[in-house]
Amino acid sequence: MQRACFLALVIASCLPCYSQFLPDLQAKTPAEYDAYLDVLDGPVLEKGAAFERDFPESSLLLPVCELLGREWRSRGELEKAIAAAERGLAIAPDYIPLLVEVADLLANGSYRLDRAAEAAQHALELLDRVKAPLRIAAEDWTSAVAKLRARAHTALGLVQFKKDDRDGAMKAFQAALAAGGGDDPMLHYRLGRLYAVNGQLADARRELELAALSPDNLLRDLARKALAELK
Repeated sequence: MQRACFLALVIASCLPCYSQFLPDLQAKTPAEYDAYLDVLDGPVLEKGAAFERDFPESSLLLPVCELLGREWRSRGELEKAIAAAERGLAIAPDYIPLLVEVADLLANGSYRLDRAAEAAQHALELLDRVKAPLRIAAEDWTSAVAKLRARAHTALGLVQFKKDDRDGAMKAFQAALAAGGGDDPMLHYRLGRLYAVNGQLADARRELELAALSPDNLLRDLARKALAELK
């Protein structure tokens, strides 16, 4: 029992925000447990690959795949990040954080847009039904759900924009803001550009001014340029 509780705490510390959605996980042997702790100690790519090879039936493959996907994404290896996330979903098809991750990664690309939309929509449907576990503070749960819902709506908006459905994209981006995406400067930028194209200049200016507050230099410059074009 102590080992199981410790493992849950370790997973939670390494997967902030989204550990609430993980099912109860148990290592079957001390060797499996130690190998999982090795993945957490890193390097994630090396130790994660070894864990997948040595424990192909482990329930802990789900958080391992999530960690691998996060690490690949941080390195700009998006195809490998997608593959890791999809391996996790093969284990737990209803694991919301990986559904959102796949939707986000694919929506930012140029192919498999239908898969991106499918993953995002499935995540949103699950978020409407999921219940908070008793061990999670209400405010932490609400925050995690809001972030995932906003990312899912944003992914849908990107897919619809790339399919030339500007009205659908605008509605999805607006839903992302309403869900809790107000602290995402890129979302404000995308929505501002859509408002501008649609002739809604006051709305465009409001969103682009928020995007221009971004700490990211490139996004800030793009937002300022778009604002200048409105004049």
